[in-house]
Amino acid sequence: MPVLKVFVGFDERQRVSFTTLTTSIFETASRPVSITPLVLHTLPISRRGLTPFTFSRFLVPWLCNFEGAAVFMDADMLLASDITELEQLISDDLAVSVVRSLETYEQTSFMLLNCAHPSHRKLTPEFIQETDIGLHALEWVGRDEIGSLDSKWNQLVGYQDVDFTQGNIHYTMGVPAFPETSTSPGAQLWLKNAQLSMYTVPWGEIMGESVHSVNIEGVRLPKYVWDFETNQPKAEHLELVKKLVLARREK
Repeated sequence: MPVLKVFVGFDERQRVSFTTLTTSIFETASRPVSITPLVLHTLPISRRGLTPFTFSRFLVPWLCNFEGAAVFMDADMLLASDITELEQLISDDLAVSVVRSLETYEQTSFMLLNCAHPSHRKLTPEFIQETDIGLHALEWVGRDEIGSLDSKWNQLVGYQDVDFTQGNIHYTMGVPAFPETSTSPGAQLWLKNAQLSMYTVPWGEIMGESVHSVNIEGVRLPKYVWDFETNQPKAEHLELVKKLVLARREK
């Protein structure tokens, strides 16, 4: 079964955007998806703009060895639909598909790329680093090689009436992680996914019955807290052990 490749712009200044977006992708996808962050210092270009991925997004066909299909997404997005739906829209005749009703500079924030299309062959690291053609205007492909995606795949929060139940939600003025954007439309949906990205059940539910735990007065803890020679908690973990054992007694 082929796995859809998704490349996400990565901005070290707002890492939570990446983790929140990827959580939403995994939650809505019906099949396996491969997600790659475009971390600029790992890539063969240094060119950047407003974000570190202003230009690195155009490396995606090259990173895919000019084979198969891939999706590029800005970091400040959230998925409400199954991204694998896009695979059925790949056409041999089209090099790239975007929501064409948007302003030119917004269109390349979400791209469905046919990486095998011959027009992408010029998108080498050297070309992207140096070119002065309008990459964001898709000037490296013919006009008849650009497909049109349904508008649901790039809905601009604050500029449009957004349907938060489907498609791709683009917090293009900033994700709701800042005081300035805390009242953004769709803030609660984004925050729900941000919290989900850091979710875990209690340690005991995962490791409590494993060989890596020790039972201390009915409390399961990782073995490294215990000195098995003295049969006592190790000094650096003593306060933690006391706290958790006391909490159990008080239940």
